[in-house]
Parts: sequence; structure tokens; C-alpha cells
Amino acid sequence: MRWFTFFCILFCISLFQSTVMHWLIFRSAVPDLYFPLVVFYSFLADAKRNTIANWFTGLSKDLFSEGSFGINSVFFVAVGFLIWSFREILFRGHVVTQVLITFIFSIIYNALYAIHVSISFHSLRLSTTVWVILTCSLYTAMIVPVLFWIFNKIQPTQKLFFNQG
Repeated sequence: MRWFTFFCILFCISLFQSTVMHWLIFRSAVPDLYFPLVVFYSFLADAKRNTIANWFTGLSKDLFSEGSFGINSVFFVAVGFLIWSFREILFRGHVVTQVLITFIFSIIYNALYAIHVSISFHSLRLSTTVWVILTCSLYTAMIVPVLFWIFNKIQPTQKLFFNQG
């Protein structure tokens, strides 16, 4: 795995997510650009590289967003490991699989994060929270084909499986 390329991708996502994202808001939905990166590496890297990549992705999201520090790292590693553990039964190269997996696991991640916020701050309304989880997960899943195309151009998938140090 080419770590320099990974960190360049992660830096660009962090920069874009923290500066330009307010232009992409659709009603209350905001796409999460970090999550497709977690899915991409969960599909294509081995367990060790997947865990490291997801941890750095979560750490980057923790650094550039408000909220509890470390929670995104833990959730991204857990969700990434879940995706990695059953990736062999999926046809990973098809765009529908990529969109569905991103949508399903984005719902799981957002629900876990909402539960964490609810327990920590006691401040969530159920109907609003469910609506935001569904719309944000759908929005994130809709941008996956474009992001996966970009990731494949920058970090070719066939090079992820070779040990490059």
C-alpha cells in the first residue's frame, strides 16, 4: 500500500470536508467524505493495512470535527473490520455493491454515533435523528461512485495487494 498516496487523499478529504462542505448541504443532509474512504480500503486492503488506514481516517475526522475525540477512530476501525470480514462474499467491483454497502454501514455508523451523543449529552429527538441519519447516509452513498473512481485513479486497487513496505 502506498501510504504517501493514502495520506495525500486523506489530507484532501479533510481539507474539503472542513472548508467546502457547507456548499454541498441538501436540506439537513451533509455527505461524509471520510466514510467512503473507509469502505474503499476495507474492500481492498488486508486486515492490518485496513485497520491502520481506518484508524488514521477516524483520527483525521476527530481532529477536524467537533465532538468527542477518538470516537470516530474507534467506530471507523470497527465498521471497517466488519466490512473487511465479509468482503469475500461480495462482488466488490460493482458500483451497486459499493453504494449499498456504504449506505448500510453509514446508517450503522451514524446510528452508533447518535446513540453515543444521546448518552453523552441527552439531547436528541428520535424522529429528527432518524431522518438526518437516513438522509446523510443516502447522500454519502450517492457520491460513492465518483469518490471510488477518484480513489481508483489515485490509488490503483491492484497495487494495494502488493507488499510495498
